[in-house]
Amino acid sequence: MSTQETPTLAEVRAAIDELDGEIVELIARRQRWVEAAGLMKTDEQAVRAPDRVEQVIHKVRGLAAEHGASPDVVESAYRALIAAFVELELTVHDGEARQVIRPTRGPEEYSALVSIWRSAVRATHDFLAEEDFARIEGNLADAYFPAVTLAVAERDGVPVGFAGVAEGSLEMLFVDDAARGTGVGSALLAHVIERLGMTRVAVNEQNPGAHGFYVSRGFAEVGRSELDGDGRPYPLIHLALPER
Repeated sequence: MSTQETPTLAEVRAAIDELDGEIVELIARRQRWVEAAGLMKTDEQAVRAPDRVEQVIHKVRGLAAEHGASPDVVESAYRALIAAFVELELTVHDGEARQVIRPTRGPEEYSALVSIWRSAVRATHDFLAEEDFARIEGNLADAYFPAVTLAVAERDGVPVGFAGVAEGSLEMLFVDDAARGTGVGSALLAHVIERLGMTRVAVNEQNPGAHGFYVSRGFAEVGRSELDGDGRPYPLIHLALPER
């Protein structure tokens, strides 16, 4: 800032530009959740959700008052933002095959989930030794799946991804490589946070894509382990959602 008590116009504009960068980053994070929601909703009315819109407006007007902002300005900005996101969500909803997130059907579909795991890990875990790959694959159906609450993502009746939660910790989230990048992972994550109370996850340090996925959705690093849960030399980065 200038040496004068009052900042210059250039300094004010620079400060606004910096804030704009932060706002756009937050909008990008919000967009990823909107896209995940669009994949989970069944019709246009569920996307438009007028009651939910008014609930959000009421909430942000209150937040505006708490933080010294004009509630009217915040309401106008949010109505424009929500309208744009609704159109985006409709595009996502209409452009994808219908997707459902449901509980697992149990052992009868474990073989399909193992196939998804195999496809996902082959595409993203090139650091995993073959003996460890085989060991984990052999334990999935008998030991790992029964130890978690499983949610399955399916499109047109075909499983394309799954997630498993135990005591608030996301123990597994895998998407078939053919469906990677289409919003399945985001939809599963949104589901387990909302429905299963998931707040924590640990990712392999050698898997920067997974780390970036969770960080971009609001998770923050809270620790590191040199070994994985089985005592193998695969360091873990521990992440958690901030407390609300």
